[in-house]
Formats: sequence, C-alpha cells, structure tokens
Amino acid sequence: METPMTALSRRSEAGLLPLLRPLLLLCLLLLAGCAARPGPEVLDPRPETEATRVIRIYAATNRALAGSFTTQPAFATAYRYYDISVPEGASGAQIPYPEAEPDPARQMVVVESGVMDRASFLSATRKAARREAGDSGQLGLYVHGYNTRFQEALFRLAQIAAETDSTVAPVLFSWPSRGRPLDYEADRQAALFSRTALSDLVTGLTAGGERLVLFGHSMGGFLVMEVLQALKLSGRDAVLDRLEVVLAAPDIDVFVFASQLDTLGPMAHPIIVLTASDDRALGLSSRISGGRPRLGALPAASPMVAAAARRANVQIIDISAVEADPLGHQRYVGLVQLYARQEATPPALPGAYIFDAISRSLKAP
Repeated sequence: METPMTALSRRSEAGLLPLLRPLLLLCLLLLAGCAARPGPEVLDPRPETEATRVIRIYAATNRALAGSFTTQPAFATAYRYYDISVPEGASGAQIPYPEAEPDPARQMVVVESGVMDRASFLSATRKAARREAGDSGQLGLYVHGYNTRFQEALFRLAQIAAETDSTVAPVLFSWPSRGRPLDYEADRQAALFSRTALSDLVTGLTAGGERLVLFGHSMGGFLVMEVLQALKLSGRDAVLDRLEVVLAAPDIDVFVFASQLDTLGPMAHPIIVLTASDDRALGLSSRISGGRPRLGALPAASPMVAAAARRANVQIIDISAVEADPLGHQRYVGLVQLYARQEATPPALPGAYIFDAISRSLKAP
C-alpha cells in the first residue's frame, strides 16, 4: 500500500521531470560540443601542400582580430580570402580538419590566404560570380549558426562548395559567436549586433546586379530574417528581389517569423525553410524560450503549416528523413549532398513538402 510520503515523493519526481528534460538536453549538447574542435592554427596557410582541389572562399566578418579572429565583436568588417584544398569524396556532416602534418588526400588544408579591403572584396566576388555563372552572376552567402567558431564556419562552407560543385561563388559571413555551448544568450545578442554588418554586405554583394543565395543556418537564420526585415523597412526592395533565401533549421520563434513575413510581404523567390521536428538543439532552444515553438521544428505534415506556407510564399521542407548528426541539427549538409548528386529536386511552388528517404524525392504531405 502506498503511503502518503511515497505518493508525495512520486508526485515530486513527476513534477521534476519537465524541469530535468532541458538539463538532459543541455548535457547532450555539451557532450556534442566537447568533441575535439579546431583551433585557429588550422587557418595557417601551408603553401607547400600538394593540393588536390582548391576552393576559394571569400570571408567577411565583424569579429575582432587579435592574431586570429576572436569571439569579440568589432564595429568594422574585415575581409579575407582563403584557398582551401579539399579531398575528393563526400564526408557527411564531419569536416576533415588538417592535422599537424596534414594529408591533403584526407583532410582540408588552407594553402593560401590574404587580406582584402571592401572595394577589392566586392570586385573579386563579382568577378568570381560571373566566372562561375556567366553574365548573370550568382553568389552564395553562408551565415553560420550558434556555437560556431570562425574556422568551423569557413571549413563547412568549403565542404559544401566542394560537394555541390556548383556554379555559385561561395562567400562566408561570420558573426562573433562565442563558440561555446553555454553561451546561447550571448550568441543571440551577438547576432543582433551583426544586423548592420550583414545588411551592408548583402547590399554590396548585389550592387552589380548579381543574384545572391542567402543561406542561414540555425541562429544564422534568425540573423538573416532580421536583415531581410531591415532591408524592407529601409525601402531596399531592389536588393530583396535579387535574393534567394534558404533557412536551415532556423532558430526563430514561429510567431516572430510570422510577424517578419507580414513586414516583408511576398519575396520574388519563395523563402525555403528546412525543418525537422526531432531537432534536439531546437528543442532545447524552445525550452530556454519558455516552450515557444521554433520555426526549424515545424511539422510540414500539418495542414495548418502547409496553408500558412502557401499564403506567405514560403516553402517548408521537412527533412527529418535525412541522415542526421547526434543532435539532428546539421541535416542540411546531407540534403545539400543529395541535391548535388541530383537525387532530390527542390519544389517550384510555395507550400509544405516532406523529403521521402526511399524515393529520394520531395512530396506533398
């Protein structure tokens, strides 16, 4: 027979479970973040390397410079280029960083880098876009997410550029993320601080008529939407019309996103949103935010979601079936690889879609 004390203890334990779940998720995130991470030394050029395939990445950042780019914000944007040797073959979500004695057949290696000013940076990216895509010119601007160091974002973009073998010239914008799992709120403030710098970069990159694929991952998606809203409010519709926006696992409050869309109105190209309801990182973000739903975890199978997406000229694509990292937060890398191998085709119309792992295709729910 259950005593009153036992019943009280059982109810207390049950009441603690909702409180413990965020802590358990945080522990999981910390474990994922405690794997060996590259230091700034991986950015040191090794010109003697027998490079396999070299990808040039143009990088702009509002991180403060102290020997290398730090986690502190800067009011001026710095510009660089990096030539990175990339080994043949896809590597999934894992990035093959160089070791002390790098093997270019297995690891990425920086073989050259250089400092640029704003004018030379914009001129070089414009030439790169037209060299890759002809007179139409197309650039791809990657904005990383929370808990990301400069070198991690740089190598990730090099990996994506190599695996897609695309005609889009790759550009990185690295905002001053602290690169530590526990600094979520500090990273959010750093993203907000970076709105002007990213808006200025987007405006500069499209000033010559180039089309720009603006790709934001996680908290980078939050920053992208903040910039789109700022561009709209300042009357720069011509800039917005040159953008193709992709938000991968965006860490955005659903209600905030709806409000932003009200401000933006229909974009010339539908915004693509890649979601997965089992994204553990976004689950933690939701709990930190008092249980408010995150855009990147929306279920595309919901008729309400599909109807809202069509009204707002947005494509919601549920990629839960794509092979994932332990947190399920880097799935977009796998989808990019499928697009590169032409095993999946993006839809043309706004609405909600689900990636089917068997047919390798996107279907309406």
